[in-house]
Amino acid sequence: MIALVRTEMTKAVRRMRTLVIALGLVGLPTLIVVAIHAHGNRPEHDQGEGLFRLAQQSGLLVPAAVLSVMSGFLLVVVAGTFAGDTVAGDAAWGNLRYLLMRPVPRGRLLVAKAFVAGTLIWACTALVTVAALVGGIVLFGAHAVSIPGISGFSFGSFSGIHLTQAMLLIRLAAAAAYVAFGFTALLALGTLFSTLTDSAAGAIGATVGVYIVSEILDGITQLGRLRYGFPTHYLNAWEPMFTENRFSSDLVAGVVVQLVYFAVFGAIAVAWFRRKDIRS
Repeated sequence: MIALVRTEMTKAVRRMRTLVIALGLVGLPTLIVVAIHAHGNRPEHDQGEGLFRLAQQSGLLVPAAVLSVMSGFLLVVVAGTFAGDTVAGDAAWGNLRYLLMRPVPRGRLLVAKAFVAGTLIWACTALVTVAALVGGIVLFGAHAVSIPGISGFSFGSFSGIHLTQAMLLIRLAAAAAYVAFGFTALLALGTLFSTLTDSAAGAIGATVGVYIVSEILDGITQLGRLRYGFPTHYLNAWEPMFTENRFSSDLVAGVVVQLVYFAVFGAIAVAWFRRKDIRS
């Protein structure tokens, strides 16, 4: 199994597409950091909201602001690309039959491919975080953050809080891990779609499309509690760690939802791939 994972990882990392994605995930956060720094020179009443306003206090908060933007779409596309290409990519190139000629069970091969895709998704999330952190420290410094008291919200009010550098780094690591884990359902869905078609583009499009539809439906409040089961409903549950100095119970709910999707659709993907008639 280790040798199989190593082989699949080597193939994935050496692909030109992976290099282009990596460069983009370094360049875009850098541009966002520069934009935040330029925006900070505007009048106080026009310095942005939420994490972007707080990010101007310390470079340690800049990655949180960048993650809040990129996790909504770009990282979804990147994760969908890796997930949807697991099997369909080899089928499109006509390599899948040759892979299956090796004395390796189909289920084990699929698990290895999904593991590699998941690892790359986590690596991409970490790359975005590190790029934003480096840029943020260079332009804003690594300072502790003081957040003034806020009142007038539906949950009441809270007094000002102070987050030290160590606290910010710990919460940033937790936020990055939660964002990466938030693509677990996408990984399972993408792997399933990848076993259903020989077109990598089709599998990737279906995977990203499911998340887009989930985001749209999640915005319809009339659906009530049904929205709690959507894979995108809890994606931003980590933000209160920085804006409200609290760990929301939605973090646990988000983890549970992702695990349920992973278990259900992952099992379906393995079962289908074991019985699939491979012609590519």
